[in-house]
Amino acid sequence: MNLVSFINEINFTVLFPVFLLLKLLLETYLKQRNIQSMQKNKDAIPPRFVGVVTEEEYEKSINYNTEKIRFSIYTALISVGVLLLFTIGGLLSWLTTIVSSITSSNVIGIVLLGLFLVLLNELIDIPLSIYSTFYLEEKYGFNKTTKKTFIQDLLKGFVIQVSISSVLYSVVIIILEQLGDNWWIYAFAAVFILQVVIVYLYPVLILPLFNKLEPITDEKFKEPIDKLLNKINFKAKGLFVMDGSLRSSHGNAFFTGFGNNKRIVFYDTLLETITPTEMESILGHELGHYKLGHIRRTMISSIFFSFFGFYILGQVFKAEQFFLKHGLDEVTLYSKFLLFYLVIGSYTFFTRPIASYISRQREFAADDFSIQYTKVESMISGLLKLSKDNASNLTPDPLFSAYYYSHPPIAERVKSLEGKKDLGNAENK
Repeated sequence: MNLVSFINEINFTVLFPVFLLLKLLLETYLKQRNIQSMQKNKDAIPPRFVGVVTEEEYEKSINYNTEKIRFSIYTALISVGVLLLFTIGGLLSWLTTIVSSITSSNVIGIVLLGLFLVLLNELIDIPLSIYSTFYLEEKYGFNKTTKKTFIQDLLKGFVIQVSISSVLYSVVIIILEQLGDNWWIYAFAAVFILQVVIVYLYPVLILPLFNKLEPITDEKFKEPIDKLLNKINFKAKGLFVMDGSLRSSHGNAFFTGFGNNKRIVFYDTLLETITPTEMESILGHELGHYKLGHIRRTMISSIFFSFFGFYILGQVFKAEQFFLKHGLDEVTLYSKFLLFYLVIGSYTFFTRPIASYISRQREFAADDFSIQYTKVESMISGLLKLSKDNASNLTPDPLFSAYYYSHPPIAERVKSLEGKKDLGNAENK
């Protein structure tokens, strides 16, 4: 039995809800464990954080993270309900009927159907975003977003999402129509090239639509930056401070783009709380991701999984029963593609802890890279400030963090660094 015949034999009408339920039960269980972990440790500040956070700040972090997790449980229930409505509930099929009555073009069809999906998703997501931003984040003093900024973000995000998805979807459909049985290979190549272009242009075209990016000019930070870049022999034209305070008081730093458009970005809220030496350590961590090849490896793994995903899509496209048993009575090229896009994540959720584990190991490696060139104590104090300013969960459940966390819990990172204090840093050797 070949793969197509095997797919046709599976009763996805039963299997799909089963996978959705398994995912929902597993993730709800892990979230409840995390809440229990925080409650179990609420009476005393963890030893390593004594003197870093006050009792009031510790209580705030517990309450904040507990509310966030409970809210995520509700949103997960809504997501499952909406997904079932779109698939087995027949909403996607009904929308396809409407689009088919408007146009016979598969290209125009996927643009219209994609637009309907984005619109419906926004209508569902907006009330949840309002609650999260203007109640939950506001309640704990993190929200800085005005109603004007919120609306502008929604409109910009909608236009960008529709524009990018329309181009990607249209390219896939054109290739599917024109290039025969091996269309999925060409579609993979085209989508990959488009994604590379988007990632390359993101720091200079998309990110500035939402935030102002300005070169770091403050001498107290500029001096350690230049010093570190010379040590590591890193040629950078893009070290920026971003007005994260426009929306939130949370602090962060990240690496984006590649080639001439690579950027290391610090939130202005972060620079308000850290010292120049702590900033140097955090920068060393971000540079570590680049110098250790983490960005290149992420791109390579993305290529591999994208190729595999398009191969599966190519096989599934030949198995009509896959779409019929997911509730798609109105079968067109574009409705098949979008249905696959909607459901595939429900069958691959079990890979999440693997990706999380790999990401956490790279974070440890980037920390180790940083302390070769900067002070261990500065890295530790910088991480502790980040956890305090963001009201991070200081006592996460191990199973929850293993499944969800792309970064190791702060306590684990600090423990790892403290075990390497005797290594010193390159400057002092």
